Amino acid sequence: MKRNLFVWCLALFMGLSLQAEEAVDSVQLMIDSLNRELQQMKLQEMVMRDALDKSGETARQDSIRRAEQKRRIDSLRQVTPGVPLIINGDTLLHVYASLGGEDATYRVAGIERKILQIGKSLTMTTDTMHIFESEYTTDIMSGEIVIMRVSDLDGLWQGLSRQELAEQNLAIISAEISSLHAEYGLKAKLQGLGWAVFLIVVQIVFFVLTVRFIRHLRQKIITGFNGKIHSLVIKGYELWNVHQTKRFLLLATRFLQVLLVVLQLIISLPLLFSIFPETEKFTWKMISYVWEPLRDMMLSLVYFFPNLVKIGVIIYVVRWLLKGIHHFTDEIAAGRLKFDKFYPDWAQPTYHIIRIFVIAFTIVLIWPWLPGSESGIFKGVSIFVAALFSLGSTTTIGNLISGIIITYMRPFLVGDYVRIDNKEGVVVEKNAFITRLKDIKGNIVTVPNNSILSQQTVNYTAALRYGEGSIIHSDFTFTYVVPRETIEKYLLEAAGRCQMLLKEPAPFVLITALEDFYTRYEINAYTRETEQLFAVYSELHHHIVDVFREHQLNPTSSHFVSVKENKDY
Repeated sequence: MKRNLFVWCLALFMGLSLQAEEAVDSVQLMIDSLNRELQQMKLQEMVMRDALDKSGETARQDSIRRAEQKRRIDSLRQVTPGVPLIINGDTLLHVYASLGGEDATYRVAGIERKILQIGKSLTMTTDTMHIFESEYTTDIMSGEIVIMRVSDLDGLWQGLSRQELAEQNLAIISAEISSLHAEYGLKAKLQGLGWAVFLIVVQIVFFVLTVRFIRHLRQKIITGFNGKIHSLVIKGYELWNVHQTKRFLLLATRFLQVLLVVLQLIISLPLLFSIFPETEKFTWKMISYVWEPLRDMMLSLVYFFPNLVKIGVIIYVVRWLLKGIHHFTDEIAAGRLKFDKFYPDWAQPTYHIIRIFVIAFTIVLIWPWLPGSESGIFKGVSIFVAALFSLGSTTTIGNLISGIIITYMRPFLVGDYVRIDNKEGVVVEKNAFITRLKDIKGNIVTVPNNSILSQQTVNYTAALRYGEGSIIHSDFTFTYVVPRETIEKYLLEAAGRCQMLLKEPAPFVLITALEDFYTRYEINAYTRETEQLFAVYSELHHHIVDVFREHQLNPTSSHFVSVKENKDY
């Protein structure tokens, strides 16, 4: 309205100064121009209002969209921990989003590699850390190296802007790089090398001092203890002499030297490896090699202790049970306790048999409580040992069973003079596996028990226990020219001269054969010297030769013939 009023006033003014017709045309043109400008201004106003309305709506929509996105990311963060950036066991930060086609895991691997590269570089100092802003990311850099790129999505995951997140991560990464460089840098290496040299020198000094100390101690033992060490004598028996004492002390010094060296190495080697971070892990590994077995042993003992108590109780009861049985069998063996048809020499073998069965039963009882008894390896080893024992001890088991049978058959006792096959001697030992004889030459003959059962056994001493004694005999042949009565008389005379032969029962002569050219005579006599049969035979033959020579009879080869064949007997 104001503009129309202005136009009319202006037209009136112009119409007054110009002609009416011209004034009307000019005013009309001006009015048309002003209307066009007015319409253009209204159109621009409408465009501006429309643009303003659209921008406000977009801003509101963007705000709503960001809020919704933040809510979704918060819910995702609860179930998605992200990929942690871990350096030397410390978690520095988490990366959730991908960037430029690289997922979070690949990004973390690259960041870690660059941090370690810069932190472990052999330089005195590291480049200054700074932030570089690009169009779409904010970069954390060290010199010309880009360590980490931070995007808007990274900031959204953390609830920060990318600039704020970059500043936060810059402080964390800078601190970690400074820590790594202080530990792995050139300055740290030089300091570590100095400490290593110092530690090696100290260790060498300790080694030298240890060797000198042990050498001095050994010299002191050899020369300095003379007259100060005495022999240990109990009831006249020298149980421990001075020489043995010195040998023991010298051996103890060797053990002490090894112990000291090992202790020094146990202390110095971990210290040496712990100087440099690259070898520090070997320190704990070396300590674990010693500590873990000890720890496992201690834990095994703790867990095994209840079963150990049970096993101890069983062994204690069995031990006293065997002692009672042993005392009982000792009384039987000594003859103080007697049972019908149970001989005293059966007592000790019977005790050993009972002992074997009791021990076997005890092993069966405690087997399930032994550590590792349920493991496959334990069972496999048990089966392997049993197979080796069964396959490799066939002869041994045979001798053992034969020894048991011989014990209860009682074909001979210790001290008896026996003949086993073609071997004669006094039984000096009889155990579960073998029997030992002492022959007439003083040699010890060992006979397996398994072979005794399959061979003929003659017990000469048993005749003394069950009769007058053992009969010895010897064959002689004479021609038919010599009368039988004469030969028998001379043989009995020779037997009567023997001191080792019994007079009662009296000796006797048998004619065992009538050959073509001679008669075979056998002199028989009783003796109780069964352990000296070789001496008895020697004495008998000595007197027979003497008697025949006294009566002018000479032995020729295996025949005794008359010197004077025509002599009247």
